[in-house]
Amino acid sequence: MSLPNAILGLLTYQPMSGYDLKQVFDTSINFFWTAQLSQIYRELSMLEKKGYVTSRIEPQEGRPDRKVYSLTQEGNKSFLEWLNRFSESLLLPVRDEFNIRIFFGSRLPKEELVFQLNKYIRELRLGLELYNTLDNSLRQYAEALLRPEEEFYWRLTVKKGIIMAEAAIRWAEECLQELANSR
Repeated sequence: MSLPNAILGLLTYQPMSGYDLKQVFDTSINFFWTAQLSQIYRELSMLEKKGYVTSRIEPQEGRPDRKVYSLTQEGNKSFLEWLNRFSESLLLPVRDEFNIRIFFGSRLPKEELVFQLNKYIRELRLGLELYNTLDNSLRQYAEALLRPEEEFYWRLTVKKGIIMAEAAIRWAEECLQELANSR
């Protein structure tokens, strides 16, 4: 996936400013695809040059004018082509720094490894709390976009995140147990 396709996909719902897109990223897909505001604006500029989006200035009273982007027919076509093009592999490239630390764990004091595993578990549990919060915001976004059918598909991505976090917690807890039982 690429950021331009995520932006095009979000613009299929309704025209938005760069700031609006950032808000949607932060409250909906941030758990699996993040973007900085500067990245969003850079991509919007490139998408506009390609003819995939158009922009219009909306004057605002007492505030700077807003630049609102809309998806063009060509942009929608490009997005749908990307969406329908099945990847050769759906598995993510594996680059897991934490697993590298565990792999070389024999070079750490056991207490340090225990500390890192406990920190990992805490972070995962915070992530689970975020998924529950996200579950509620997805419903609100679907209603705000007048696209209630989207909520079902959005929830599938949240479900994957929850299951993966729960599995990672279980793995880390088993590692702690094995460490406790080791020499």
